Amino acid sequence: MTLINADFQGLHVNTIGEGEPIVFLHGGPGSEQQFFLPHVLPLSQQFRLVFYDQRGSGKSDPSIDNQYSMEDEVNTLELVRKELNLEKMNLFGESWGSMLALLYATAYPERVNKILLTAAIGVTAEGFKTFGAELEKRLSEKDKTKLANLEEGLKRGEVSMEEVLSILDRYYVYSEEALKQKANTTIDPIVNDAIGRDILEYYDVTDRIDAIHHIPILVAQGSYDILPPKLIDKLLLEHIPYAKLIEIENCGHWTVVEKPDEMNRIAFNFFE
Repeated sequence: MTLINADFQGLHVNTIGEGEPIVFLHGGPGSEQQFFLPHVLPLSQQFRLVFYDQRGSGKSDPSIDNQYSMEDEVNTLELVRKELNLEKMNLFGESWGSMLALLYATAYPERVNKILLTAAIGVTAEGFKTFGAELEKRLSEKDKTKLANLEEGLKRGEVSMEEVLSILDRYYVYSEEALKQKANTTIDPIVNDAIGRDILEYYDVTDRIDAIHHIPILVAQGSYDILPPKLIDKLLLEHIPYAKLIEIENCGHWTVVEKPDEMNRIAFNFFE
């Protein structure tokens, strides 16, 4: 099958397949749609898959003023929906994309059919903070020192994000063998920093949860995720008690990369 490319106001969008649309929301912030490929392509046998690089990420153009926020990304997703003439969407949100899915759904509940979250973070900034704290607990002292040095170089523009990710990536999987299956993706540091700061200060959808009570929500979380299921119970399910949780055994944060067959089976069953 061939991906159909399109550009909407500088956004890089790909679609494949026919049927009910599933829109994939990548993580980062500042990563790219390539993260999902080719792992989820079997879903195109039954659904229309929509991938896009968020503003300033991957192959999408940066914003005019090089400023980025959660609200901007909600507006970007709404632009994609309108440009593709989608009445309602199924959302598949990964990591930061899981937050974006909830932000969009609470803003446009009438435009969302179902929501599948994986590598979920939660419904408030507490989840984002907890993620950072739990990741730091896993880092070796040697890697902490390396990262501290690299982050200073990153601020000065002397170090690439790829050098930082070369240290962090193995902490996102249960088995390092899975890294061989991951596409060569990067993260835009400007987007990552801007939206990261916005999340820490403003991310909280708890007062709008009632707006999405009619939308089926499924969370697929790796047993070895940086935020494992027991933490997601507290950070998400306590606030959205009707959401259902599936634990993916022997899997880290990158469920789509590490357990693609299981994730596709879950998505097929959920979105049917």
